[in-house]
Order: sequence, then structure tokens, then C-alpha cells
Amino acid sequence: MSPLQSPERPVPATPVAETLTRVVALLADDAPAGAVTDAVAGLPGEPLAARAAADALAVRDLLDLRRRREREGAALNATARDLTSLRSSGEVLRAIVERARRLLGSDSAYIALVDEATGDAYMRVTAGTRTDGIRAVRQRPGYGVGGYVIQTGQALATSDYLVDERIRHDPLVAAAVGADGIVSIAGVPMRTGSTVIGALFAAHRVRRDYDQAEIALLSSLAAHASVVIENARLYERIQSVTAELREAGARLAAQRHALERAAFAHEQLMPLALERTEVAELVRVVRRILGGGAVLLAGDGRVLAECRDDSGRAPADLQAHEVEVRVGEESLGCLRLLRRGPLSPADERTLERAAQTAALLLVMDRQAALVAREVHAELLADLVADRAPDWAVLQRRAVRSGIADFERPHSVVVAGTSRPQQGPRALPGPDQPVLGAAVAIAERYGGLAGVHGETIVLLLPGLDPDDAARLVVAELSAVAGRPVTAGAAGPGAGARVLRGLHRSAARCHRLLLALGREGQGAALPDLGMLGTVLETADPRQIRGLLDRTLGPVTAYDRANGSSLLATVEAYFSAGQSPPATARALGIHVNTVYQRLDRITDVLGGRRWREPAGAVEMQLALALNRQLGEPLGRAGRPAAASGWGGRAGR
Repeated sequence: MSPLQSPERPVPATPVAETLTRVVALLADDAPAGAVTDAVAGLPGEPLAARAAADALAVRDLLDLRRRREREGAALNATARDLTSLRSSGEVLRAIVERARRLLGSDSAYIALVDEATGDAYMRVTAGTRTDGIRAVRQRPGYGVGGYVIQTGQALATSDYLVDERIRHDPLVAAAVGADGIVSIAGVPMRTGSTVIGALFAAHRVRRDYDQAEIALLSSLAAHASVVIENARLYERIQSVTAELREAGARLAAQRHALERAAFAHEQLMPLALERTEVAELVRVVRRILGGGAVLLAGDGRVLAECRDDSGRAPADLQAHEVEVRVGEESLGCLRLLRRGPLSPADERTLERAAQTAALLLVMDRQAALVAREVHAELLADLVADRAPDWAVLQRRAVRSGIADFERPHSVVVAGTSRPQQGPRALPGPDQPVLGAAVAIAERYGGLAGVHGETIVLLLPGLDPDDAARLVVAELSAVAGRPVTAGAAGPGAGARVLRGLHRSAARCHRLLLALGREGQGAALPDLGMLGTVLETADPRQIRGLLDRTLGPVTAYDRANGSSLLATVEAYFSAGQSPPATARALGIHVNTVYQRLDRITDVLGGRRWREPAGAVEMQLALALNRQLGEPLGRAGRPAAASGWGGRAGR
């Protein structure tokens, strides 16, 4: 043991030891930092004393930090207790801003929330403010400390608000801040999830800097304030929902009595809808429940179902009670009850429910009809599609659905409209009245109807193709309000045969349009040789053929008052025999020879009398007869007719 440690030789006190002893005592007594600083100031400047002084000050700083953390923790715990209390949200928010003000030693503190309608920040709670102007501030997004914090979701602190160049100043807000004397401001965001709903601020009326510990404390208080705001919103929402539920409960209680009184009628009517009963059964049930007689009328006045009163009363003694049968805004007709005397409120409700059931049954019938029509259209579309179907599958579908019997002879009709310079044009689409009229025709005869490309196609069993085409033209033109042209083919049986008949009917339809016979219906045999020879044609091709063959002849006849075209007709009708032609025309055979020479001159050669040219000439004559009048144009030079040989005079 050294002499200094020997109990028998006490160490004499020195100024340094006495000072250190006093410093330790001050630290033990948790003396203020200033007292510790004054005590260590008396230590000499030797290294050991300097380290002791630094350690003493560090201990003092740790004690100060511990004391501040204890205060902050106590404040946060108190705030957490407030969140579970029954205090109002306004009281809790005021407690939070007061704690923020006390913990940071700020002159004022306040909470601003985001206006959901405008995005502005408005003051919700303030503490320590002096002027009404600062309490009424509304800050636009991006302006001021509040606008920056809310827009970016990041904290911002400034030691001098009015001169800080990082901040976009709103003149009105800057004036309010200056009037309240605020110099330094720190703001942190308040969040619900990832959404910024407001900001918490601490403000001083002197210039000061905010350290990270203060920003962290302010952020913790802001998190608690966010919970308060969200809880308040949830509470308001729960109250609103609760009020709505109470109101709904009151309405349900008021309706319960009426529902109980109508229970018997409900039990009677509901199975009708579930079992998709016929409307005739519905009318019988209505009569059984309410007595009297009942009748269900369609919108056009047709009687859909009726059950007469059998009480023996005269019709004059019965009173009519009607309820409209509606689906949304659409009226399907009415349900009429005929009985003696007025109806009670319960009976009126029963009749109304019966009308609703009738509407449901009618709608289900209509939907079933629409589905059947769609199946019909799909089957027909597959039959006439450009690509041949799987015949076995197609036949199974037809048999399974019971909607078509392809083995029964059908006529096929292709119908459409046209407009000048546009060629064939489609009839209105599947939702339009014209297609509905076509479907009605098909259903009337037990056939099919649908859209294929730009035309409507009908398969009509039991009809001659000519009759079918004329029927379709008459009925569809009346609905369309413009001419409808229809080509027909058939009759024939079997899916493959009907597919081929569709091609023939489509060709007939195109030829009718090419010949200018819009608004007419015909089958290919009605077109004679044209229906066989012309596979495809359009009006321009027909016009070109007539101009090239008969155009020069008709032009010559108009210019000279002659009858060369009639001579050409008679010549080919007589088998190209001049004597037979003379007998047919009732003129001398020499006159026929003269006319034939003149025709050769006009056409620029004899090709029209030779085999190839004669066929083309006879085709042109057939076209001319179908059109009913010459289509050739006058004024075209004969040499341009393309018949060759010597030029005409």
C-alpha cells in the first residue's frame, strides 16, 4: 500500500481535490448546468484537471438529456392516455399543442389541417397566438412552412421565416405572421397511412435554431394528433352510419305490418315466378285471391290471358281496377281486375304485386325468345359463313335445340338495300326494327333469319322462292321506309344444299341491284339467261356492256328515227334468218338485208353477227329487256364500239 493510501497517513486536501469534490457533489445533487460550469472554471489548467472538468460537464449534459427525455416521455405517455380517454378530439388536440409548446419552450404552437375540397391548410387548434389573423390563416399548397410540409410530407424548420429564401411567401400569410411577432417556425407532417392530413407547428418570437431531437419530439406529437383526427373521423362516420341504420330500422318496422298482411298473397304469387308459370295461371291465381274476374292485356290492347267472373253478375255491376305492368320505364300492358266495389289497401297491394309478377313472367318470356333468336341467328350464321362448318356438329345443334329442320324444303332469301354510288348497303343492325320484322317472318313460317355481312338472310320452309322474295320485299320495305331488294333460291333440303342456295340467292340479289331493279324480289329463273351467265355484276359493268353493244344502234335510231334495234331483236329471235326476220317484222326481205348492212356499218364490222359477237349481243339484248328500256348513250362514235371491221358511215 502506498503512503497516500495508508489510513495512518491522511492525504492533505488540495484546491484541485476540493474543487473536484464540490463538482461531484453538485452532480449528485442534480445541480443546474451553470453551477457545474462555475465550479469547474476554478480548476487549474493542468491536463488532469482539464479532463476532469470536461468529464464533469459531459456528465451534466447527460443528466440534462435524461431529464429532457423523461419530460418528453411523460408528455407522450400522457398524450397516449388521452387517445384512449373519453375526452373530445378538440380537447385532446389542444392538450397536444400545449405540450408541444411547453416541451420546446416555444411561444406558440398550432395544428393545421388540409381542406379536402381545396387542398388549403387551415388552422384547427392554436396555443399562445396573439392575433386573430394568425388563427384565421389559410395556406395554399406549396406556400409557407405549412404548405411546404403538407405538399412534400417532409419536416421544415426556419430560424427566420420572413427572410428564408427556401419558403414561398403568401403576402397575406406573411403579414399575419409578422403581426403575431413570429420569427422562427418548425413544422412536421401529420399522416394517416401515406396521406398527409395536416401539420403540427412550434413557433418562437425570437431567432433560434431547432435541433433534430426537437423535430423528432414534434413528429411524435404529430403522430398522436393524426390518430386523434382519424379517430374523430371514424367516430363521425360510425355515428352517421348508426343514424342511417336507425332510420332504416324505423322504415322496416313500418313496413312489417303491411308485409305480414300480404303474406298469403306473396306465398301464392312467388311460386308462379320461380316456376315460370304461364300468364294464364297467374290470372287464375289473381281471380282466386281477389275474386271477380281478371284479364292481362298487352301494351297494344291484345288479351294475353283472361279468367272471367262466374258469379253471374252483369258486367255493369262490376268495377274495373287496373294496375300497369311495367319494367323500369317500359310499359308491357296492364292487369285488370273486375269485381264489385272498391279495393282495400291490402287488395290494392296484392294487385300491384300480381302486376309485378306478370311483368317478371313477360320479361322472362321475352328473354327466352331473345335467347332463342340468338341461337337461331348463330346457327344460320354458321350455315352460310364463308368457311364451311362441321356438318355433323351443325346438324346435332339443330336437332338438339329443336329450332331447325334442315331436311324440310326451304327457300333461301337474301335481302338488302342500296344507295346511289355506294353499292349494296346493309339493312339496320340486329337491334333495329327491320331485322325484327325479318325474324317475325321467319318465326311465322318456322324458319330462321339473321344478318350475314351486309344483308339479311331468311330460310323459309313451305314457300316458293318467288313468293318468299316478294313477301320479304313487301314487309321489310314497309318497315324500313325505303326500297328493299330480295333475291331468292330454292327450294331445297339438307344443310349443304341450303348453303349452296344461299350463294345463289346472294348472286340473284346482286344481279337485281346491278340491273337497277331496286325494291323488287325475284329468283334466279326469273332472270333467264342472265341468272346463269352473270356470276357477278355491278351497274357500271352492265352499263359498259350495253354502251359497247347496243349503244351505237340506239343512238342511230334516235338520230334518224329508224328501227335498227328492233331489227336486231327480231334477227336473233328468228335464229339469225333474214327471211324469218322479214316475216316477223312484216317487211320485205330486201329491207331486212339493207338494215343488217346498216347495222354492220353502225357497229363498224360484222363481228356482231359472228358466233362470239352474237353471244355478247344476245346477252346485251337480254339485259336490255330486263331493264325495260335501252340504256345505251347516244353520241359515242361507232368505231369505239369495239366490234372491229370497217368503220360505219
